[in-house]
Amino acid sequence: MTFFLKAELRGEIPPQNGRSAFLATIVRFCLVAIVVTTVCGMGWAQQPLDDEEQTAFQNAGDYAQESVVQIETFGGMEIVNRQAIAPGPSTGTIVSPDGWIVTSMFLFRSQPASITVVLPNDERKAAKLVARDHSREIALLKIEVDSPLVPAKVSDSTSWRVGQWTIALGKSFDPRTASRSVGILSAKGRVWDKAIQTDCKISPHNYGGPLIDLEGKVMGILTPLNPGMVTEGEVEQWYDSGIGFAIPLADILERLPTLQAGKDIYPGKAGVRILGRDEFLEGGMSLGGVSPGSPAAKAGLQAGDKIVRAGRSAETIRTVSMHSQLKHVLGPVDAEQSLFLEVERDGQLKRFEMKLVKELPAYKEPFLGIVTRIESDASERIVQVVENSPAAKANLSPNDIVFAAGGVVLTKQKGLEQILQFVDYRDPFELQVRNPEGVARTVSVQPTPRPETDITLGKIPAPPEEQPDSSKASLGTVQLPLGDVKNKAFAIVPTTYRSSVPHGLLLLYADPGPQDSKNWSDIWETFAEEHRWIVVVMQSADEKAWSFEESEIGIRLRTYMANNYSLDKRRVCIGGLSSGGIMALVTAGQNTEDFTSVWISDAKISERVRLNTVEPTKSIRFFVNGTEESLKQFVSKSRESGYCVCFYPDSFDSMKKPDAAKVQDLEVFDKLQRWLRFLEAF
Repeated sequence: MTFFLKAELRGEIPPQNGRSAFLATIVRFCLVAIVVTTVCGMGWAQQPLDDEEQTAFQNAGDYAQESVVQIETFGGMEIVNRQAIAPGPSTGTIVSPDGWIVTSMFLFRSQPASITVVLPNDERKAAKLVARDHSREIALLKIEVDSPLVPAKVSDSTSWRVGQWTIALGKSFDPRTASRSVGILSAKGRVWDKAIQTDCKISPHNYGGPLIDLEGKVMGILTPLNPGMVTEGEVEQWYDSGIGFAIPLADILERLPTLQAGKDIYPGKAGVRILGRDEFLEGGMSLGGVSPGSPAAKAGLQAGDKIVRAGRSAETIRTVSMHSQLKHVLGPVDAEQSLFLEVERDGQLKRFEMKLVKELPAYKEPFLGIVTRIESDASERIVQVVENSPAAKANLSPNDIVFAAGGVVLTKQKGLEQILQFVDYRDPFELQVRNPEGVARTVSVQPTPRPETDITLGKIPAPPEEQPDSSKASLGTVQLPLGDVKNKAFAIVPTTYRSSVPHGLLLLYADPGPQDSKNWSDIWETFAEEHRWIVVVMQSADEKAWSFEESEIGIRLRTYMANNYSLDKRRVCIGGLSSGGIMALVTAGQNTEDFTSVWISDAKISERVRLNTVEPTKSIRFFVNGTEESLKQFVSKSRESGYCVCFYPDSFDSMKKPDAAKVQDLEVFDKLQRWLRFLEAF
């Protein structure tokens, strides 16, 4: 266009009738020029562009590496991909001229015997581990300096764009020159809004080093995080996976005074329990309850409250409509920091402020000592009171009807057991009951933790049959469909089963190898009929061993039985013999809301197995038997975590070809049956 205007002004454009031909010539010329430039430019222009790109990377790294140091530790080991490795040099980033250095917690979850920092000029300095941020996997070191150091410059987070260049620096190999890995910023707000994500190659060589922009300014500190478990304070190392994380440096500097004071930082816990499992369900923010003694409980939140807004302050509070959004608000909030929640209750909005804590108060499942049957109006009739239990001491009697608990009227959606799950066993608990004559009264019961001792429960009669059973469920010994797997399974269903009466379910991972259904039926048939249980026996695909992948068989069968039989949710137990015991533990651990109890018999349990601390709705009960030393350690750790564990150091013989008479004579088998019956009491 510029050429055309200039030519016309000089009088070089032909008259109007010749202008069309002239324009056609110009167009052809431009097209040829574009093609030539494109083709030839691939050789002429690409090289200078690559040079400029390389220069930018080089300059950014050179600018930042004066703030990067090498860290050497002596003493201590680190677990990586389930293997222990000896500590090698790692990387740190200078954050102040007077010797404060931040690094990854990769080598500092325990205290090394000695720590040395090698400065960019090769000078070596003894360092002290001052504090750790357990939420972000960051450690703070201090060295004494002779002259001011060069602190890292903070990148402006408001300018960050997903897709921009990033460079990961490390000094594991050379204290003078940083190693460099180039990638892009692939995501922001990761790991519940604590980290940014890059596809730079991240490994122990640059953990603790900076992730920088093309100006050489530090965006974040590289550290290994697991996006699924970091909220519980655990991490795994994702070596060179294309998924690496860095904690924004600005967030670390915000917490630097706390760390400099020698105070560790921990993830904050509120104690709210959201109904449902779908973290991305819109509108799914109703509380199933709050943990007893938690910040949420002290602030006044209640079961049924619907969280609509959340934030770290009254000014930053924002709308949340799904559980994942709430986690993004909670993620950056540390213990002892404030959280603001706005909830909808009875059509009104209420705002609560709470200070989060490092650990919630120890929870133990509260126990009253009653067995109930749900009436048509959702009230619950007491059918048995456990001798010397809190209910017995409060003078509750069979045929008393509980219609409210803790001031909450019982409904089909919220029964007595659901309410009791969020009760603090240390505090008295009020029940509103009426006797058979209809006289109402309020009874104060002092709960206790669920007992671990051997308690015998009297036989509980089944509810009267009000109408003929129309169920077409298979009875007796039933072969169960498993579809596309080699495993086999069968169920022992009482011939007295009817769909109007919920039954307990015991799913068993048997000893590896084939199982004789008749032998198993001989063992369990009488107990199943007398106490309304269904027993399912699962066989391994391999005759010699179970594989962890087969844990999905247990879940598949639990779902199948729930779809085809009437189950009592209080009595859904997963169990296993020998290596099947490990399978039961894995299945229950991955599906805590599907099982109320676990039976482990004669299993070897690794020292590395750790159970999460007990929480309301996830208070699984254990029956453990066997002579393995590892079982004693497992029982001790489980009890420390708040679980109710009945333990008997007695062993079953191999159950591959069980003899019914011998098994039923075993004292431990009698104890197991009594424990299974006791699951019905709460």
